[in-house]
Amino acid sequence: MQRITRPSFFIAALVSVMIFAVAIPCSANPKEKYLDMTHPFTEDSIYWPTDKPFTPTVVFKGITKGGWWYASNQYAASEHGGTHVDAPIHFAEHGRTIGQIPLQEWIGPAAKIDITAKSSSNRDYQLSVEDILAWEKKHGRIPEGAWVIMYSGIGRFYPNKKEVLGTEKTGKEAVAELHFPGFSPEAVALLLAERTITGIAVDTPSIDPGSSKDFKVHQKLCGAQKLALENIANLDKLPESGAMLYVMPMLIQNGTGAPARVFARLP
Repeated sequence: MQRITRPSFFIAALVSVMIFAVAIPCSANPKEKYLDMTHPFTEDSIYWPTDKPFTPTVVFKGITKGGWWYASNQYAASEHGGTHVDAPIHFAEHGRTIGQIPLQEWIGPAAKIDITAKSSSNRDYQLSVEDILAWEKKHGRIPEGAWVIMYSGIGRFYPNKKEVLGTEKTGKEAVAELHFPGFSPEAVALLLAERTITGIAVDTPSIDPGSSKDFKVHQKLCGAQKLALENIANLDKLPESGAMLYVMPMLIQNGTGAPARVFARLP
């Protein structure tokens, strides 16, 4: 058997300590700032007028016969409502489901495009190619893997359905009365063809404007296997560039969408 000399022993020990240290995940830097961009799920959460809303039910809450405290709830809801994500299969026959999307695709630089002035005078405004180019003139080219975020200002009214959706009605008759901003098909076509993005996001209920009848933005984005994020919160507190967006959807294996916890690490 080969005898381990003292120098060899110390080198081996040092390497072991270094490997162990790398393997331990570091805790969050207390100096880093994070922004929660998620609307809480309640009975007031905004869903598409024809979808089943978030419906919580208390199963038990109190002291059991055995003498200890116990609480448990159950809920039912559509996949697409509140702060949530769209998987490509939502509008693409061969698109990926929620369960087929790797974790790294849910993380990317945040590029916030402010259209609040335009949407305040036109609830049907569509974020344009010109809006993207104006953002790039100010901040540089959209980063690779970015979430391109439309900031319309409509989200500040959440969960007021009349202010956000344009109508308080539910069911099929409400769909004709939907009015809120979204992306234009031309803007999405540019992002898909000439930029490398992770997905797009909005502070409204849909990446297509509320008045859309053919959902061309959904069709284009999902057809390109990209992601969408809808009904995000606190965009007034997110800088236009420099933040990193993190999206944590419920892992519904065959899901076309899922409720999500969304937050940003601020620069």
